Amino acid sequence: MTFPTRDGVTQSVFVESPSANPPWVIVLFAGTTGDLHLDADGATSLRGNFLIRSASHWVDWGDAAVLVDTPSDYADGVDDTFRRSSASFADTQVVIATLRKRFPSSKIAIVGTSAGTVSVGNALDRDPTLADAFVLTSPVTIARKIGPTIADLDVDGTKYRVLVVSNAGDRCVASPAYAAKQLAERNHFDFISVESSEGGGSKTEECGGHSPHGFLGIEVEVLKGIRDWLGAKVGQGT
Repeated sequence: MTFPTRDGVTQSVFVESPSANPPWVIVLFAGTTGDLHLDADGATSLRGNFLIRSASHWVDWGDAAVLVDTPSDYADGVDDTFRRSSASFADTQVVIATLRKRFPSSKIAIVGTSAGTVSVGNALDRDPTLADAFVLTSPVTIARKIGPTIADLDVDGTKYRVLVVSNAGDRCVASPAYAAKQLAERNHFDFISVESSEGGGSKTEECGGHSPHGFLGIEVEVLKGIRDWLGAKVGQGT
């Protein structure tokens, strides 16, 4: 689907659903620069990203999966400064409004990983009523160069459904496990901690999808944890 958002700008998403009325519509924001270059079959780039490579599991479990590309004015990718901007939020608003029209009886969860959490956190910060649930996996809490993070989120997790998922083995400097837990505790977000060590190696790979940062080898475990939380809210610290 491609539709207009801001003046002169279009937004593309890829939607796959096993039914017309799935319980949940899972809206996925990939990490790094986020440019998926969608075609009729889905993402043609960033297919190794945690959320992108595991998206089909949501469909297998009965939910709709939505891959969100970068907008047409940033076709080759976005940085964290754009992800935290009002323009990015405007695009996200239109994406969610479009999906609510298509799936009027479904709940919507916005899920981000790594740099994608900056987009999701931006929407959460500006309007926590936009979605029924927000999920931040491997959240960016430490600035990379001079870009913004979501460490400064100020949202009451007792009023809105927010989940933070972190890997204790995450060696990416932008998303340390201790900072993810601090983010969750300060805002009263629910928190799920996992631990793995598969993948990674070099400094550049530590923030890539095929590493603990991208939950390599434990994708199903992590997604099932998120799915269980969506179905029945878990207590903070789980």
